[in-house]
Amino acid sequence: MFLLSYHLDSAHLVVELGETVDLDNEAAVEREILRLLPCCGPRAVIVDLLTPLLTPRALGVLLRVRSQAEERGVMLAVAAGHDTARETLRAAGLDRVLRVASTLQGAELRSRGCRPSADGERAGTSDGRRGAPPSPRTSGTLGPYADTSRPRVPGRRRRAGSDARRRGRS
Repeated sequence: MFLLSYHLDSAHLVVELGETVDLDNEAAVEREILRLLPCCGPRAVIVDLLTPLLTPRALGVLLRVRSQAEERGVMLAVAAGHDTARETLRAAGLDRVLRVASTLQGAELRSRGCRPSADGERAGTSDGRRGAPPSPRTSGTLGPYADTSRPRVPGRRRRAGSDARRRGRS
């Protein structure tokens, strides 16, 4: 079996996986990807999934390749352009483990430890510097379990404006 591969840049090797991995080709796909790891010397390998169908065999191959790559000091990321492939990886709980992104640029960012934004570009300021990540908390509470870090006193309800009034008095 022969998988297409090319260098995205000096640090990233892209391996295209264009067919469904099944019992017949599982070992060959794994051997081919592992064969590319030591000879090319990239810092990261991006597996570009061109097929929407991810079988349990494909997930196993990706996990084994990731393990072998990390033992050799190479990061592995996955670019899954099809929604079904990303949903399968998310449902299996592998989207973070395999650093899954929808584009090659996003996978390249994930391999560096960055989180790609919605448009695949780097999040940051207009001059290229990275800004602080936006706060996930909103100004008001969203429900009875929105802020579980503060202890709750049974029988005492907290009003939405009570915090603002207390801060204004002190």
